Amino acid sequence: MSYPDFIAVLPEAILTVAGILVMLLGTVRRPGAGRWSSSLALSGLLGAALALLYQRRHLGTAFGGMIQVDLFSLFFHLLFFLIAAMVVLSSFPYLRRERLPASEYYALVLFATAGMGLMAAANELVLAFIGLEISSLASYVLVGFRRDVAASSESSLKYFLLGSFATAFLLYGIALMFGATGTTNLTAIREILMGGQNPMSAASSGIGSAWLPWQSAQSVAPQPFPTALLSLSIALIFVGFAFKVSAAPFQVWTPDVYQGAPTPVTAFLSTGPKAAAFAIFLRVFMVALEDSAHLWWELLWVSAVLSMFIGNLAALWQSNLKRLLAYSSIAHAGYMLVAFTAHSREGTASLLFYLAAYSFMNIGAFAVISHLGGSGEQYVEMDDYAGLGYRSPWLAAALSIFLLSLIGIPLTGGFFGKFFIFQAALRADLLGLTVLGVLNSALAAYYYLRILVSMYMSPPGQAVPLERVSPAVNFVLFVCILGTFVLGVFPHSVLNYAMQAAQWLQAGM
Repeated sequence: MSYPDFIAVLPEAILTVAGILVMLLGTVRRPGAGRWSSSLALSGLLGAALALLYQRRHLGTAFGGMIQVDLFSLFFHLLFFLIAAMVVLSSFPYLRRERLPASEYYALVLFATAGMGLMAAANELVLAFIGLEISSLASYVLVGFRRDVAASSESSLKYFLLGSFATAFLLYGIALMFGATGTTNLTAIREILMGGQNPMSAASSGIGSAWLPWQSAQSVAPQPFPTALLSLSIALIFVGFAFKVSAAPFQVWTPDVYQGAPTPVTAFLSTGPKAAAFAIFLRVFMVALEDSAHLWWELLWVSAVLSMFIGNLAALWQSNLKRLLAYSSIAHAGYMLVAFTAHSREGTASLLFYLAAYSFMNIGAFAVISHLGGSGEQYVEMDDYAGLGYRSPWLAAALSIFLLSLIGIPLTGGFFGKFFIFQAALRADLLGLTVLGVLNSALAAYYYLRILVSMYMSPPGQAVPLERVSPAVNFVLFVCILGTFVLGVFPHSVLNYAMQAAQWLQAGM
């Protein structure tokens, strides 16, 4: 391994070592071991974040072009580390209340984050698959972490089985992509597709120069590119990625898994793995398949519309807040696909900005739900939040801010997130898709406002106990509120960086 190769995987190496040390610390069954585990996990995330500062001086490829270190990957790495840190902080009181092993939990979060980092930096389909599986395997275990709760085990099994099917589709797609292009390297696929020539007939390319029956012995005539094979490959790869981002029609797992998983894990799933899936989604479709947009553009358009309508319409009837936010997550995946469908630098940048804003407001909302859920997550129904504005003004105000941001109210990150997405769609002449997106945003306001009405305009029902908010949860809520307002008042600092990252991505550098 050369020095540039080592630098390219330094954040993942730090996370892996930290995860192993956290697991070893779990063998020490002493009072306070859980707190030491969380501190070690946070130290690992901090060390990985600091490694990004050094990594920025060594932009380029590593491991023979398998890994791409650029502004795009750095943006997602920083987002992953921030998400993981907030999840670790908000999980400590939950794990203590539910009497769950802390060391194994934090180690799984670190391993999942390392896999997400590989996905964001992958310039090779096989490496992207490896990173996806590292993240997914850790996520399967995290979903079923409450082993004594049947709903949690059921959710984990559903997630594992459906995730395995989606992985099979992705692998078949990768295999067909190799059959169509002769390579799994994204940059090489991009060059081959832009050339528009069948690589099996391109003797000078060095890919498949063997004699074929339709070739003459004297010369190798260029053959038409296998468009049908490429189209099938794109469709299968799309199925695998659409499952991971909870996009319709491959979203059926989301409500059950989000509801059955421990609430901090739900917060993690709805932000980290979703962002990682979008990162590799963008790399594959905007880099390798950029010249074949006519083959996948309609897929994204239809999926975006279905995701928005299925998510928002189903959320209207939900009384369980975790299930409601699960359908909301499907709808927000639809909004992000609108930006993706724009197929432009502005669309990619707006998607990156929206992922950052969505992470703050979603983790903050789930942090409130996690705290109010009580032992065994008994209080997650809409009626349990009746009168919360009078019983706990701080938690009600925090949740209100996050819900208003999810709606897209001005001065919040959600507002500018949707504004930039719809602006990019309009500039790409996607008027119909933009109108449907705006209508869905208005539709979503109804079920978010239902929660606000319950908190401030409904008398308290049953006496739901309120525990003291821990300093860790207070800190997470403060950071999420700050991030929501900063992105809503001063959006251009993050948007400008997102534009630079999108420029690097589309340049294929």
